[in-house]
Amino acid sequence: MRAILLTITTVFLQAALALSVGAQQQFEVSLVAAQQRALESNKMLEVGRAGVAEAEGIQLQTWAGHLPSISVSERALRTNNALSAFGFRLSRERVQQSDFVPEALNNPGGITHFQTVLEVQQPLFNGGQTIYGRRQARAGVQAAQAQLRRGEQEVRLHTAEGYWGLVLAREGLAAVRQALETARSHADQARAHYEQQTAPLSDLLAAQVRVAELRGEEIAAQNRVAAGTDELSLVMGLASGVTVVPVDTLVYREMDASLDKLTGQALAGRADLTAAALKVAGAGHGVQVARAELLPHLNAFAQIGLDSEKLLERQGESWTVGAMVTWKIFSGFASVGAVRQARAQQGQARARREFLAAQTTREVAHAWRSVKAAQAQVGIAQEAVQQAEERLRMTDLQYQETLVTATDLLDAETALTQTRIRRLQALHGLNVGLARMEFAVGRSLDNYSVSSRGGEK
Repeated sequence: MRAILLTITTVFLQAALALSVGAQQQFEVSLVAAQQRALESNKMLEVGRAGVAEAEGIQLQTWAGHLPSISVSERALRTNNALSAFGFRLSRERVQQSDFVPEALNNPGGITHFQTVLEVQQPLFNGGQTIYGRRQARAGVQAAQAQLRRGEQEVRLHTAEGYWGLVLAREGLAAVRQALETARSHADQARAHYEQQTAPLSDLLAAQVRVAELRGEEIAAQNRVAAGTDELSLVMGLASGVTVVPVDTLVYREMDASLDKLTGQALAGRADLTAAALKVAGAGHGVQVARAELLPHLNAFAQIGLDSEKLLERQGESWTVGAMVTWKIFSGFASVGAVRQARAQQGQARARREFLAAQTTREVAHAWRSVKAAQAQVGIAQEAVQQAEERLRMTDLQYQETLVTATDLLDAETALTQTRIRRLQALHGLNVGLARMEFAVGRSLDNYSVSSRGGEK
């Protein structure tokens, strides 16, 4: 008896665990939540964030032209050079009368000398190289941040495409199952008519073939749902095997914004255009940085030295301060070439920005036309569905009265299924088109209304 109870308890716990795991692997999500999850977990955005960090590191380096540089060095020397040996003794402040003996001066023995030097260098003037360098670096950081925002917009687009693709697959599967249920009902009717000898065997066989076809379509639709789930979970950064269940449905959306307004918004604020403009500005500062090499540079410096005959021992002390002007009057055309190179880079950046602006105008126009075409297609598909439903209803009544053949009934059912699928495809095209419209404009579209009638205008 205890063994039976133990077996029942084990089976119950295993079933409860399986249900718990199944519940954990199902992830219900709206489009907005899916996009937010993708922004947090998508691996490709890490590249953009690293780019921003790199640009910030470059900007930090430009402080070197304003702030002093401080270094400490320790030198160990051993020599029998007469001049160096006497100089080392002077540096250690340990010169004695016996050191002035000519023989000692001319033939010193080997001498070991240690020197600790603390040096501070302060740039005073470098032809504006530091100022323009900082401006160029700042523009680089802002450009990297703008590119990251564009990358986030791209992730949002890919998420929307995957999301609506999965919704289409799931609603397409529902449409196929609805058609399968209808086909089975028609097959039952065909069997009843055949048994009543009011319809030939070919009608029954045709109905059964239609059921088999729809069962095959159901399997294909289930595979599309699985593929759509994998694609969306990858974009969202979810673990493999998690079942994503969209809570939004394919509905009709109306976009009221004019093409001119959307184009103006894109040209004024799209993140990649902003990044391109910042790169043009940064390249302009780069020209000034290159020109600064043609001007004299002024630096101040100060040194403190500790000399001794033993490592890290304090004997002699000295200090030195000064300033140094450096002017590269001729550097083998290196400086002139750098200026020309910087000007060419500025021209390239300007040309890329102009091309991107022209491309943006066309992308917005293409997306706008696609949305308008999709809206019209939804209306046509909705009307076709209503007509196909009425045709099937009338054909079904006529078949019950043996006024039409099973072929007519199957044709009407097939036509209805096809029009329903086309309506779903049109709605999918509209929703994806609006997502692409947002990506082309570079911002959310707040000026369209959403109907709650699931595809009806």
